[in-house]
Amino acid sequence: MTVFYFSRSAFIRVAVLVCLVAFFSMVNSDFLAQGNLYALGQNFALLGLVTLGLALTMMAGEFDLSLGAIVAIAGLIMVKTGDVVPLFGLGLAVSCGILLGLINGALTLGLAVSSLVTTLGTMILLRGLAVWIEGGEVVSYSNFDASDALDQHILGVFSPRSLITIGCFVLIAVLLRVSRVGRNIIATGSRRKAAVASGVNVKLSICVVFAISGGFAALVGALMSISLASASSQYGSSLLLQAATAAILGGVALSGGVGRPLHIALGVLILTVLNNGLNLLGAPSALILLLNGLMLMLVMLFDRDTSSFLGKISFKSLKARPQLP
Repeated sequence: MTVFYFSRSAFIRVAVLVCLVAFFSMVNSDFLAQGNLYALGQNFALLGLVTLGLALTMMAGEFDLSLGAIVAIAGLIMVKTGDVVPLFGLGLAVSCGILLGLINGALTLGLAVSSLVTTLGTMILLRGLAVWIEGGEVVSYSNFDASDALDQHILGVFSPRSLITIGCFVLIAVLLRVSRVGRNIIATGSRRKAAVASGVNVKLSICVVFAISGGFAALVGALMSISLASASSQYGSSLLLQAATAAILGGVALSGGVGRPLHIALGVLILTVLNNGLNLLGAPSALILLLNGLMLMLVMLFDRDTSSFLGKISFKSLKARPQLP
């Protein structure tokens, strides 16, 4: 079964990306320099996983506002516990992120309220907890060997961080395309009542997407703290808006049920290339925000492909499918 396929929607995004790369490489010779391509990969790694996690919740018809705060908390956990044994701190940070995601899912289901409400509450709580943990100062990470290993150049333009992000995109693409869990996530976001009637475990699907989302955000926070050799309660504060923009650029529908990892990756790349190129040109932050909004509207204007990732879901076939042991 094909995991990736090239649609009209993907063609539009690739065309936009190629035009951006061509423009910035013409106006600034440093854009295609090896060092800048490496920086693009690092920025993709930072934004990509948060966007992918947020997109999964959006596909299921939910929205996670707490991702930026989870990034900050995970970074602080990493520097506090992973100084001597980085893998221990990394594992603990990601585990906490998954747990926080499960709590978000459980609260959303248990209170029967919008995930915007529950994740807003956890966002405020976690951000306050992060401020308390750091004690008003940036927390330093002294294991510079781990920092150097994480940021080493691979083939000139990649790093372990960017390769981890690419691997996660491939993993989620396979999950959504060929697994029952992936089909149920899309069904949950498409027509929830019909999915329930067809025997889809909607509650489990919602908990799964929040757990993955929290885990990805925590992974970003932990890896970023290693790379920067520090952690702060303010880390990740601007990531949510960027991730939402990149997800919508990638064709994820706010109404749920629509989203393709390949398109999401293209959305992240479009935003990353646009911001990087404008920064190289010395553009003010106000202009960068303005052009981000214009780019979003431009892509949406030309993108008429609103079909779901799996096409039209046959709930009858889902119901007839035998239950897994």
